[in-house]
Amino acid sequence: MKKWEGYAILCDMDGVIISIKERWINPFEKALRKVKEDIDEHALREQAPSLLLTHGGRSKKIWLRAIFKVCGYAGLSKFQSFRVLINVGLMLLKPKNFKIVPFDGVEETLEKLKGLGFKLALVTTASNFTIRRLKKLYPEIHSKYDFIFTRNDVKFTKPFPDQLNLAIEKLNVDRDKCVMIGDLMTDILAGKNAGVKTVAILSEYPFITEALLSSVEPDHMIESFSLLPEYLDDIFTNK
Repeated sequence: MKKWEGYAILCDMDGVIISIKERWINPFEKALRKVKEDIDEHALREQAPSLLLTHGGRSKKIWLRAIFKVCGYAGLSKFQSFRVLINVGLMLLKPKNFKIVPFDGVEETLEKLKGLGFKLALVTTASNFTIRRLKKLYPEIHSKYDFIFTRNDVKFTKPFPDQLNLAIEKLNVDRDKCVMIGDLMTDILAGKNAGVKTVAILSEYPFITEALLSSVEPDHMIESFSLLPEYLDDIFTNK
């Protein structure tokens, strides 16, 4: 019997296994610069990731408010801000604008976890459409997961525990043998609401996410998903 047989890892997608910078931050900055070339670069660097990460996984209305705030910090008028929204909408019609770029070592880490006996589930607020793109572009990563649950599978997404509860049921594992891996507060809160262990990933913007993630008290905090195998004993056997 493998050491971790009967255990499960549930993980988010953006910011954990693929770059949130490539998929969301860069396209949004591109839309900003298309409307106004001489934007306040300092404000953009300071505010865009912070607001978009803080509001990640939440309602569309909250996302809209976040986008308008970023536009304001970057020195755009209300009219220019609406133009940014239109540009973002047009960009969404071409998915290639929102790149799916896995972090280094993700495939190898997933393979190692499977080899140790873990069951794996991807729990994301992305859509089925995005998951089909992941499967097409990176079948070697997609195939490592026993189950994948998107926002299309439940009525309420993270921080509600619905997706995690569904994953636990399908994987047929005990909650005390599960851990939720995520880079946003909503991921950690979903894990707590589901009654499982939680690990926060600092990912690409640690200067922003560390304080935010600390505020919701994850059980553990590490720099990247590829480091997860080094912490398994601490996560599951240490109190």
